[in-house]
Amino acid sequence: MKKSHRRPIAVILAAAVSLSTFGGLFTASAADDEGKKEIKLIYEIDEDATAGKTTDLSLFEPSTTDEAHTNVPAGNFTKKGYIFSGWTYDGVVGYSSGQFVDLPADADEVVFHMCWIDPTQEKHTVKYVLERDGMTFENPEWLEDESYSPNEVFTPNDTTVFVEKETENGTLKYVSKWLTDGERVYSYATQLVMPDHDIVLYPILYRKIQLTYFAGDVDRLNGNSEFSFEKTEGTSDELAGKDRFSRRGFTLTGWESSADGKIYKPTETVVMPGEDVTFTAVWQPVEYKVVFNPGNGGTVIKIPAETDTVITCPAPEITVDGKHFAGWKSNDDGKIYQIGDEYKVLGAVPGMGISFKAVWEDGDAPEVTTTTFSSTTSATTTSATTSSASTSVTTSTATATTVATFIPEDIISGDANCDKKVSVADSVAILQHIGNHDKYGLSELGMVNGDVDGEAGITANDALTIQKYDAKVITEFPAK
Repeated sequence: MKKSHRRPIAVILAAAVSLSTFGGLFTASAADDEGKKEIKLIYEIDEDATAGKTTDLSLFEPSTTDEAHTNVPAGNFTKKGYIFSGWTYDGVVGYSSGQFVDLPADADEVVFHMCWIDPTQEKHTVKYVLERDGMTFENPEWLEDESYSPNEVFTPNDTTVFVEKETENGTLKYVSKWLTDGERVYSYATQLVMPDHDIVLYPILYRKIQLTYFAGDVDRLNGNSEFSFEKTEGTSDELAGKDRFSRRGFTLTGWESSADGKIYKPTETVVMPGEDVTFTAVWQPVEYKVVFNPGNGGTVIKIPAETDTVITCPAPEITVDGKHFAGWKSNDDGKIYQIGDEYKVLGAVPGMGISFKAVWEDGDAPEVTTTTFSSTTSATTTSATTSSASTSVTTSTATATTVATFIPEDIISGDANCDKKVSVADSVAILQHIGNHDKYGLSELGMVNGDVDGEAGITANDALTIQKYDAKVITEFPAK
């Protein structure tokens, strides 16, 4: 093998690792279809070499080709005291009879020389050294040193190299598909010509990494939030599509890489880095047309809104003889919303939209009235008359009536503790009221709010009804 000025191994390895794919050999090839030129091919047959009886010497006559490759003609040759091993045109890469050859693009003429082995010569060693990330790996048993004669055409150990290294941060895994001698890079299928000295070949190690797709710390996901795959550094891979994750009310529009911070499009092709990488989903709110359908021949109202925005429920633009408008019923949660109520758009189930249907009830709308509650308070007045003979005490009782008036907006069904929301705490307040009215008695408004079981009066069944509502076993309280 020709000796050359060697660049540092680290430089060769770094250059090889930076390659985006493993496709093709790292050898120059002839020009492409545009601007093809002819290359002259010459096979020099030694004068003292004898061709085998089945060898067609006409195939070894000088010829030309405008292709980027050729095949070495098949033929057997002998020479006294030597063994025919193959051909080479540069003294580095060897070819057997019939083998495919990539031709150098800048050559006008390629001359193939015969490689002869002298069995009496001492063999030399091919040593394999595994290096990466400042570490040197012990050779696996199947990557032992090999010995070849000078000028022998040989194939480097073609077993895929796979090694692991325990570090403080865990186990690092590597795989190799290429070799370098410090000057050039070869695939494991490349045959080399053994020089008249020992050589060292370095398997180029590519790190095995973990590629993870993460939906992000978000809500309303349908299905799993994370998937992981093992990939190889330097390989090209098409990212997952926008259907990798499903999230109600949002569309997946990209992937943010933990390696470089860039955002890539779904299905975009990227090069795997030399470290574990996580691609986190980038979400875009869905734009909806929220539909309010009054029915009865009325005009459908459509309000544009994005996921997580709030809209105000409109008034229907029609009236219906003999009926009154009782609200809008949601196709999503089944609740009935009144004119002016706010509705937060949480997104539609995939394949469905967001719509409301008007609820019409027979008769005129009930009049809005106030609710009056009365309570009786007893006041005791004590007067004392003192005389020299005796002391008399006269006690009289006066009764006063207090009237409390609440408009409908004050009343929140289920809000027994009057904190403007309905929760298990309201159930507890009712049970405490029942157990010890003097200490934990509900307010007058709390008595009205807490009476939700459909029967008049505060009972333990009201507390149970509120618990069912909080657990979403029921979605509305029974009508009185």
